Amino acid sequence: MDLFKAINTTLRVVDTGSLSAASRELNIAVSAISRQVSELEKHFDCTLLYRTTRTMKLTPEGEFFVAKFRQILGHVDELQDSLAERRQRVEGKLRITSPQNIGQMGINPHVASFMQKHPKVELSWMMVNRYVNLIEEGFDLAIRAGELDDSTFVSRRYGRFQMEFAASPEYLEKAGLPTHPRELVTHQCLLDSSLAQPGRIRYQENTEQKQVNVSGSFTLNQGHLLADFARLGLGVCHLPDFLLEGAKTRGELVPILEEYWQAPIDIFFVYPASKLTNTVVRAFIDHLLVHQPFIKNDVK
Repeated sequence: MDLFKAINTTLRVVDTGSLSAASRELNIAVSAISRQVSELEKHFDCTLLYRTTRTMKLTPEGEFFVAKFRQILGHVDELQDSLAERRQRVEGKLRITSPQNIGQMGINPHVASFMQKHPKVELSWMMVNRYVNLIEEGFDLAIRAGELDDSTFVSRRYGRFQMEFAASPEYLEKAGLPTHPRELVTHQCLLDSSLAQPGRIRYQENTEQKQVNVSGSFTLNQGHLLADFARLGLGVCHLPDFLLEGAKTRGELVPILEEYWQAPIDIFFVYPASKLTNTVVRAFIDHLLVHQPFIKNDVK
């Protein structure tokens, strides 16, 4: 027996005054309604209704149980309303991970506005240039760039950026302007040690992906600092466009080898399917997707 169904049916009989009236309202056969009432009586070992061919009324036990039934269903309704309200509230902990230098893309003000809008959210953010296993390391969300390997996760595209070659005018005047990425082997290259293979630089030639092994006397694990040292004339850098924009605008860095730049790289929000119903995760993603001013090369 479906206990809640039987209780609801019995209450409809009581409220409508007869089995036939309840049958019409619920669109259920009178025999089915009578069976549910009988099963409920058997379950509680009592007689709930005096039933004759012409009349029906509650027994004293029936009055007691009907009052209790109404209380129970009222509590269930309150619980459902409370759960729905809770699911609409944005509060709780949110653990995210992303590459270093992500803040240089202009994301920080929008994270700040999200936190101001939802003051009951506790955000923990780890920036690291390595693959983070969201499940094993206990993260709710990752911001990742490039091709996604794990198809078991849910992903939503956030935007894209361009990897660019650049150097200062002073460096190029001294070392000469390279006309092909292969010539970088004779240049001082500023290398990002946070990458798995800092000295291996990828480029594109006639739609074909290629790479060149380079060397340099300056290695650092922070892209925005590499851009600063390139601006100061230490060598050629190969970095995301958002790290170079300011220096290029001021004429402190010059884009080079433009015909060999790779295709723009996509940025994604990535999260386990189990987080689909997480209110905080959904609200965070939706908030940031509304604010994408930093995506220079975005194509909708």
